[in-house]
Amino acid sequence: MPDRGRAVGRVVKWGVKYGPHVVVLAQQAKEPAMKAAQTVLDRQRAKRRALEHAATLREGTVLKTFDPAADHGEPVWVVFTGDEPVAAHPATTTPLAQLVAHSDLSTRVRPADLPTPVERVKALPRSVRGRGTGAGRRA
Repeated sequence: MPDRGRAVGRVVKWGVKYGPHVVVLAQQAKEPAMKAAQTVLDRQRAKRRALEHAATLREGTVLKTFDPAADHGEPVWVVFTGDEPVAAHPATTTPLAQLVAHSDLSTRVRPADLPTPVERVKALPRSVRGRGTGAGRRA
């Protein structure tokens, strides 16, 4: 039992010594982490909107390309009806013709060809699929 007392003492000592530094670092890291998370959500939202848009069109397909005018070459989903580009998600000032000028149009995807979330889960290996929060499991 004396080891436990020393361990608690060390934790308290380190908490007092380094606690304020950890708080400052957490506050500084919060904003970039929130910005990165928002960027991921915006990209997912743009893809979802493009797929929904393409699903409403005759022979609707989507193509992932990159906007050369954006700062970091942001991904843009171009929606096609047949062979004609009709929209881009997220909206961009770059003309659609310029977005698809050097793209391989054979890589376009029909929304119906993509797996549903249920199909994606079923495709996972059973060892991964069974893992979760542990709620409802017996010990």
